[in-house]
Amino acid sequence: MSNTDSEPKTKSDVYRDRNLLALAFITAYTEVRACPEFGWWPDTDDVNGESWAVVWVNLPMGQVGWHIRREDVPDAMPKRDPEYDGYTTAEKNDRLQRYVDAVMEVVYGE
Repeated sequence: MSNTDSEPKTKSDVYRDRNLLALAFITAYTEVRACPEFGWWPDTDDVNGESWAVVWVNLPMGQVGWHIRREDVPDAMPKRDPEYDGYTTAEKNDRLQRYVDAVMEVVYGE
C-alpha cells in the first residue's frame, strides 16, 4: 500500500489496515496476558465461503472477533473453535470500549 494519509484509499486498502489492526490487537493482548483464549476459525457464513476467517480473543468483558481474509491469518495463530457467544457488532464494540476504559483507568488513572 503506497498511499499516504492524505491520498485516497481503496476499499481494499482500508480493509487491509483494519485486518492488520485486529491482528495486532490480538497479538499484543495475548503477549501481555498469560495465554488467554484466542485463535481463528473458518467463516461459516455461506456468503463469505472459504476465503474468510474469524480471528477472535476472549477479553475479560467477553469475546470479540473480526472477519478477515483467510490469507491474512498468521500461520502461527492457532485454529480453535471460538464457541461463539452470539454477540452483535454493537455488543463487540461495547466490550472493546469497556476494555479500553478499564486499561486506561489502571494505567493512567483516567
